[in-house]
Order: sequence, then structure tokens, then C-alpha cells
Amino acid sequence: AIGASVQDRSIWMVKISDNPTVNESATEGVVYYDALHHAREPAGMAVTIYYMFWLLENYGIDPHATYLVDNREMYFVPVVNPDGYVYNQQTNPNGGGYWRKNRRNNAGSCYGVDLNRNYSYGYNTGGSSNDPCSETYHGTGPFSEPETQSVRDLILTIHPAIGFSTHSVAGTYLNPYGYTSISPEYDIYSEFASDFATANGYLYGRTSEMLGYTSSGTTRDYLHSEGTYAWTPEIGGSDFWPFISEIMPLVSENLYPMQYLSWVSG
Repeated sequence: AIGASVQDRSIWMVKISDNPTVNESATEGVVYYDALHHAREPAGMAVTIYYMFWLLENYGIDPHATYLVDNREMYFVPVVNPDGYVYNQQTNPNGGGYWRKNRRNNAGSCYGVDLNRNYSYGYNTGGSSNDPCSETYHGTGPFSEPETQSVRDLILTIHPAIGFSTHSVAGTYLNPYGYTSISPEYDIYSEFASDFATANGYLYGRTSEMLGYTSSGTTRDYLHSEGTYAWTPEIGGSDFWPFISEIMPLVSENLYPMQYLSWVSG
């Protein structure tokens, strides 16, 4: 585990590579994937785990999977927010649940910090809230939460070239930055996204254009500030909790973009 949550649940990281216990970043491209910053967005977790499954099931069989495992350092954090996810399971045992934040007890007030507003870059510049009861409460300060500290420490250790921090349910790819209409290296981001979005027809571009609102202190903006080309994929679907019949189509239409990121990381 790379750390523990507010309620002391492990935050697991999986590295997939031919020599996973060895740092081969000098000769192999490094790529980073995470999901479930928001507890009610399990489609991102499903997409992430499906790609892990594809790599491992097809290693030694499919030449593409074999090449990627042998020549890339791929890091996965499928569940950044285990407490919120378990809370949804406990309160909605038959599925569903709309809890979004972590389970921080805000000094006798409302529970939870929005982990995707808790990163340092652009923190509290609009697009988040000072109200502990808000869905977008940014916490008491940058990296106040152990979940975001764990992701930060991993990023600063592995220095990925490129990454996805996956959410749902808009069916879009969001460029940095979220807190302003300025979009750095827009042409490069658009060139990549125009390639990988062919798999699912998702729109891509500036966050403020795609969503119609700003968001500050996000994982994506932090990754970009640390030299990682990073998008927020918003997986599609009919709802945060898609029908069972939607899961395989959703993970399938997002497999190519996940593969694409691994290819271009090197």
C-alpha cells in the first residue's frame, strides 16, 4: 500500500512491468492511472482494473500487451477513496449511493473532503468550497488528507510522463487547468486526445468548456504542474452507477485510450 485513508484503510498501488520490483524508469516509459477519488464514480475503477486485467491476461499471448509490460512502468491506484466507497456499500448494500467525498470528520460538522479539490496546484482559487458541508469542500489546506498525500508521494517518486485520473459520468476528456480557462499546451493535449478519443467518441478540451464550471486543486492540474501530461477521463454511462449491462461496453470503449497512454509514455 502507498498509504492509508482517514479511517485507516489501505490505499493500494499496483505496478505492472516485467521487473516490477526494479526501477527501470531510465529506459522505460512511466505512466500513471488512478480512479475513485470520488466514491460514487465506480466506472473509472472498472475501466482501470479492466486494463490491468487485459495486460496480465494477455502477457505472452498478445504482442501488444507483451511489449507494454516488457517496456513500460505502469502504475495503478484503482481506489483512491476506499472509505467513501465502503460507505456507499454500507448505506446502499444493493448498489448505488451518492457519497462523493472521503469520510473526514470535520470537527463535529459535516463529513468529508472532496479529494479532487485537495491538491496544491491552484488550490482554493475558485471552483471549490470553504464549507465543510459542501460536495466540493477543499479541506483545511492543500494535501490535508492522507489519501491525497499518498498520491502526491507516489507521483513525486515515480515522475510519470503521462497519466489519467479517471472520473465519471460526462463522457469527456478534460485538459488542465480546471481552475481557469487557460489551457496549457493546448495543441499537444488536443493532438493526443484526438487520437485516443476515436475509440469512444468522447469530447475533449478545456475543463471549463466541457463541464461549464471551474474546479481547483485537482489531481490533473497537480500532475501537469509536476511535468506529467494528464487528463481527467469522464467515463460515460447512464448514471454514476451504470446498469450491469453497461459495464462491459464502457470498459471496452475505454481500453484503447488506456493502452494509448502506455504506448506514448515511452
